[in-house]
Amino acid sequence: MKRNLILDWLFPPRCALCRRPLEGGWQGLCQDCQNNRTMLLEETWSKTRAPFLEGCVSVYRYEGSARRGVHAFKYRGAIGSGKTFGALLARRLEQSGLAVRVQAVCWVPCHWKTKRRRGYEQAAEIARPMAEELGLPVMALLKKTRNTKPMNKLGAAARRANVLGAFAADCPPGSLEGLSILIVDDVYTTGATLSECARVLREAGAAHVYGAAFAKAGMKKK
Repeated sequence: MKRNLILDWLFPPRCALCRRPLEGGWQGLCQDCQNNRTMLLEETWSKTRAPFLEGCVSVYRYEGSARRGVHAFKYRGAIGSGKTFGALLARRLEQSGLAVRVQAVCWVPCHWKTKRRRGYEQAAEIARPMAEELGLPVMALLKKTRNTKPMNKLGAAARRANVLGAFAADCPPGSLEGLSILIVDDVYTTGATLSECARVLREAGAAHVYGAAFAKAGMKKK
């Protein structure tokens, strides 16, 4: 107990979004971020224009403190935020009705070089606690076979070309036959990555593939 108090004093827990020291709130969010609903997206899941992906759900617009939180999680080692993101995404999946449509969860994998440099796969750190909250099995069904260019400066067409053929199924033949799979990622922008992963899973036998991303870029406020 004393050790935890000392660690909390030396390294105070921070809000998963705004990164300020956490003194209260829910599931790793400070009270201000918990009460701030301006970045929240609608609770219903929506069909997408991304081929092979039947629908997708997200929690926040990728802006402001949500963007800062994801950036810290992805690039600055804030791995603990994955539990908060996963819990929030699980709640959104239940509220939207998408949770009952899927039978298993997987995630968008990193290339092994990225994982070695970063020390973890960010989408997996969201998918595991999310699946646990929902009582769904979580499996590593995909592998990234090619180290792609960073997507943040690419247009929609370039994004599709960048990820084409970059993923492969990593599961026994026939194991996905007829299943409804949910793929988890940190951010949805054009849907190119999730769509390519969905294509691979469909070719491996999955009957339905949906997506879940903690934040969604390019969403305008109503």
